[in-house]
Amino acid sequence: MTSGPLRPGDPAPNFTLPAVNREGHVSLDDYRGRGAVLVGLFRGLH
Repeated sequence: MTSGPLRPGDPAPNFTLPAVNREGHVSLDDYRGRGAVLVGLFRGLH
């Protein structure tokens, strides 16, 4: 858990979410070290 808000340049904390295009889950750690990652969270698209 973080001690406060993230600042620009801080690494994002790991999180795991249900996969949309396959079974299982996707973790942010699955993509660390692979370059830039864009995470889009959309409310109500289910």
